Amino acid sequence: MPVRRETPERLKQELFGFQIFFITLSAVIGSGIFVNNGSALAISGPLGLILAALITSVVILSVNECVAELTQQFPVYNAIVEYVRTFVDDDLGWVIGLVYWYAYAASFASQNSMAGSLLAYWGLGTTWRALICYALAPIVFLLLNLTGVFWYGIVETIGGFLKLIMIVSISIYLYAIAGNVSSPKFEAGMGFENSGHAACFAIPITAYAFQGIKLYAMAAFEARDAHAIRWPSRWISYVVVIVYIMCTVGEILTVSWNDNRLPRLHDGAQESAFLAISSVGSASSMIILAALNTKSKTMASFLNGCLLFSAFSAANTSLSMPREFWVTKKLSILSQGTRVPVGALLATVLAFCWVPFLRLNNGFVTQQVVQVVSTSASNAIMIVWAVICLAFLRYYYWLKKHDPELRHSSRPEFIRDSPQYSPRGSLLVIQPVQAWVGLIGCIAIFAFSSATWWGSHATVTEVAMAYGAHLVVVLLLVVLKVCRRRKEWFRATPSAVQLLNILNDLRVRKIDQWEPTTLERAKKVSVLLLHISSLIVESAGNKLSDDWSTVQNVLLL
Repeated sequence: MPVRRETPERLKQELFGFQIFFITLSAVIGSGIFVNNGSALAISGPLGLILAALITSVVILSVNECVAELTQQFPVYNAIVEYVRTFVDDDLGWVIGLVYWYAYAASFASQNSMAGSLLAYWGLGTTWRALICYALAPIVFLLLNLTGVFWYGIVETIGGFLKLIMIVSISIYLYAIAGNVSSPKFEAGMGFENSGHAACFAIPITAYAFQGIKLYAMAAFEARDAHAIRWPSRWISYVVVIVYIMCTVGEILTVSWNDNRLPRLHDGAQESAFLAISSVGSASSMIILAALNTKSKTMASFLNGCLLFSAFSAANTSLSMPREFWVTKKLSILSQGTRVPVGALLATVLAFCWVPFLRLNNGFVTQQVVQVVSTSASNAIMIVWAVICLAFLRYYYWLKKHDPELRHSSRPEFIRDSPQYSPRGSLLVIQPVQAWVGLIGCIAIFAFSSATWWGSHATVTEVAMAYGAHLVVVLLLVVLKVCRRRKEWFRATPSAVQLLNILNDLRVRKIDQWEPTTLERAKKVSVLLLHISSLIVESAGNKLSDDWSTVQNVLLL
C-alpha cells in the first residue's frame, strides 16, 4: 500500500504553455551548443561530429517520449522526483532530485564563468570580468528570481524567443559563408590515436549541450494548469533537435576540424586551454571562428555578444531550478507575496560561487577542477535521463501486466489504448521501444565517456570527469539505504489493487483535477460571446420597441 505524500506548499502558478516552451528552450540554448560542438569536431572530425549529433538526437527524442507521456498523464509537483519514487525506489527518487539540483547549480556557475571568458574577447580586464560575471550577474539573477514567477516568466519567455531567432539566424549566416574547409570523414585529434575511440568520445560531449531539455517536467510547480505542460512536452525536443542539427551542419561547413583555436579538454594528460579566451580578439567558439575566417571582425564581435546573452540567459534559467526542487524543508519556506523559496535560491547561488573565480588562475590544476565540475554536472543530467527511462519502463510493464484488471475496474484513464488516456503523441504506439532506446543510449554514453583512456592509463581527472557523478549517486544511495535500514533496492511489482492505489495517488495530486483543452476553451469563449451578443441584440430590440410605442403615443395625442 503506497504511502500518500502530501502536495508541498504551492508556488504561484502563472506560467502559460508557450512560456514553459521558451523557458525550456532558453535552458537548452546556452554556450554548449556553440562550444561543445567545437570540442567534438576537434576530436573526431566532421563525420564524427555529425554521427554524434544524430545519435544524441535519437537518444534525446526517445527519452523525451518517456518524460512527455508521464508528464501528460501525471502532471504532479516535483514530477521527475515523484516518478522515480513511485515506480523505481523512494530513496533513489530523493537522490535523483539532489543530483538534478546539483546539475543546475553547477551549470549556473559554469555559465557565468563562460560569460567572463567571452568578455575577454573585447579586452575587458580580469578585475572587471570578475566583478561583472562572478559577482554582479549572480546578484542580478537572484533578485530577478526573487521578484516571483510573473516577472521571471516574462524575462525568460522573451529570452527564449530571442535565442530561437538567434540560433536560426546564425545557422542561415553559417550557410551563407560556407566554404570547402574539410572533407566529411572521421578524424582522430586532441591526443586520440584511433578515430573510432574519438568518434565514441564525441557522443557524450555533444549530449552535454542538451542539458535542460526536460525542464518542462519540473515546471509543473508554476504552470497555470496541466494543459500548460502538455504542449511543450510534446514538441520542445523536436524543435531543439532541428535547430541543433541546423547549427551543427553550418559549423562543420565553416570551420576546419584541425583549427588550433578550437576548444581543448583538460583531461589531465595534455596541457590545453579548455573554453578559454586568453587574448583580445581570440575565441574558441565555432561561430566566432567562422566569422573571423571571413575577416569580418564586426560580425565576430556581434556573435560574441549573442553568445554572452545566451550564457547569461541560461545561467538565469539554471538558477530557477530550486523553485522546482527543494532539498530540505527549511529551504522550501516561501516568501510572502511572491511565493519564492528564498533559501533554495541562496543555496544555489552560493554552492558553486567559487568555481568561476578559478578562471582567474590559469594554472593547469585549477582548470581541471573547472572541467570536472562542468562535466560532472552534465553527467548528472544523463543519470537522471537513464533513471526516468527506467521509471517509465516499470510503469509501462505494470500497466501491461494488470491490463485485464484495469479494464475490469472501469478505469479507462489508466489504459494506454483508451481514448480517455490523457497523453497524446504520434509515437505512443511504439512504446516501449523508445524507452529502451533512451535507457540503452544513456548507458552507452556513460561507457563512451571513458574513451579518453581506452588503450592507455587513466588519470584521476579523466575518471572524475567520466564517472565522478555516478560514484556520488551510488554512495548517496547506499548511505541513505543504511541510514533508513532498507534492504530492498527497487520497489516490488505491485498487485492490481496496489497499482490502482499508486495511480490514484498520482492522479489526485495533479496540478488540476480537470482542465479543458484548447478547443474546449475556444468553444466556451464562442458560446459566451454569442450569449453576450444575443443579450445586446435583445436589449436593443426591446429599447427600440419601447421607443416606437412612445412615438405612437405622442402622435395620438
